[in-house]
Amino acid sequence: MSKLQKIIAGIAAVCVVFFGFVVVRITAAPNDNSVKLAKIPQEKQLGKEAYKEAYPLEYNSFMKNNDTSPSPTGYGGAQEGNSHLTEQPEMLENFKGYKFAIQYDDDRGHTYAGEDFKNTKRLPGQKGNCITCKSSYMYDVYYKQSGWDYASKPIEEAMGPIEDDQWFGCSTCHDPETMELRVYQQGFIDSMARRGIDVNNASHNDKRAYVCAQCHNEYYFTKEDGRVNHPFDNGLDAESEYQFYQSGQAGGFTQDWIHADSKAPMLKAQHPDFEAWATSVHADAGVTCVDCHMPYMRENGQKYTSHWMTNPLKTPEESCLKCHDESAETLKARVQTIGDNTFKLQRIAGQTVAQAHLTIKAAMDAGATDEQLAQPRQLVREAQWYWDWVAAENSMGFHNPDKIMRTLGLAIDKAHQSIEQTNAAMKGSL
Repeated sequence: MSKLQKIIAGIAAVCVVFFGFVVVRITAAPNDNSVKLAKIPQEKQLGKEAYKEAYPLEYNSFMKNNDTSPSPTGYGGAQEGNSHLTEQPEMLENFKGYKFAIQYDDDRGHTYAGEDFKNTKRLPGQKGNCITCKSSYMYDVYYKQSGWDYASKPIEEAMGPIEDDQWFGCSTCHDPETMELRVYQQGFIDSMARRGIDVNNASHNDKRAYVCAQCHNEYYFTKEDGRVNHPFDNGLDAESEYQFYQSGQAGGFTQDWIHADSKAPMLKAQHPDFEAWATSVHADAGVTCVDCHMPYMRENGQKYTSHWMTNPLKTPEESCLKCHDESAETLKARVQTIGDNTFKLQRIAGQTVAQAHLTIKAAMDAGATDEQLAQPRQLVREAQWYWDWVAAENSMGFHNPDKIMRTLGLAIDKAHQSIEQTNAAMKGSL
């Protein structure tokens, strides 16, 4: 055998050993992508414990929602008692006369949904509609039995039958019989239908967004029967939703409360995460909530969806780097910058709105009439809506930086207009 033949033979032997090793590794290690359907007893379907042995990877990751570690960017997080009212004291003025001025804390993980609701200082006087998204009990028991009747019941009566294990869990997002994703929040279904979208016949990828969107959105309770409804008819941005409320499309609902100082009729925005995301670059690319907040994982070769619904920067390898080729450090820096800029402008907007409320109060004290202050009150109502739309949204700008910045700009502009018109009214009353 010549020297060249020996070299070729040696290379061939190395290749055989290498590829043989790869084949052995692949075939020896389990690599199961399937999830086998387990039968959950009907009487246990609304709880979580019954799913523990049937879907251990998903269950164990879901229980990581007990984690209360700080957010990687410093915004949000899940620490108990971390108060927005302390971090942004202008909220005390902006929500004056409303229960959010009593307590407004960071949201803890989904595993705390029932506990935190039952212990909130805002609970007294609420109705059953407040927990529409806190447990599938509201749909699987109440709604199936008597429609929206539960929505107007006292909250204590509505909460009474719900066991500790039956608050937010597997059946909240999955059909207990098939484990398919399900969208059952009827207010969301009806509101999307008015936009021509049948969410339950949507593609699987769209459902990966809608299953979260059914609760992470702006909503209100109808004056007529207390049901949950959503102001999506005119569009999915703060301006379109404000127009919904102004136009009478909300029926008898016109306000959440009268501000204690300015006497303006106010609206309270509720976490419009879906609307912020819906026109973002991620949404345009088909990237849904689940892709970032609940990425695919592997454990011992088994592929599963993480049910730790957390900040993607806590799982950057799985949440971000499968699409982005930058480093985790670069991506975190970008998110941090968006958050820093959003928070700074959010504070300016909130403080300007607070100044508008106090300016109207001063004008009232100086003798300005309701007729003179009607327009300034409408302007501060609109300004606060835009500010609150951002403040209540959970991404500190990241879900849609362009939309968020525009909305905060509108808040500042409308608040200044309110102040200017109030000052003019004050001069006219002297």
